[in-house]
Amino acid sequence: MRLGLGTFDNPEDGARAYDPIAWRLRRPRREMNFLEVMTREWTQRLTPPLWLVTEEDHRQNRRRERRLGIAEMDEHAMTAWRQQFPQDVLDERAFFTQKRAERALYREDMRMRKQATFFNIELKEASTWDLDDERLAHASIATEEWDTNESEEDDEE
Repeated sequence: MRLGLGTFDNPEDGARAYDPIAWRLRRPRREMNFLEVMTREWTQRLTPPLWLVTEEDHRQNRRRERRLGIAEMDEHAMTAWRQQFPQDVLDERAFFTQKRAERALYREDMRMRKQATFFNIELKEASTWDLDDERLAHASIATEEWDTNESEEDDEE
């Protein structure tokens, strides 16, 4: 049977945790770290509760160690690959740099569209024109024609 004492910030805390265990295991008083502590109850008040290391704890620890080993092997393989194929590393960096730039442009475009939508909503709410009003229809048609003419002029250049 193993008893886990845990981890401690300084050696004194670890030594204080050892004393109640020594009392429980009926160790002689001379093996205690703090001889001024006279009773078992007194030592237990000074230390955190201990936990028993079980087979399940061992299994979980082995599983963690296996996963850590696999992760370390993966890191070694990636290091070897980077050394053998430096051009691929540069291509990968360029690819992700391009993707980040595209994502930034997309986000900026979405922000602008959102602002334009809110502006149009505010403009419509502030407008005294009714949706059935012919002036509103003429204004939107005139704007569409202006946008079309402008894009045709850009194409000719």
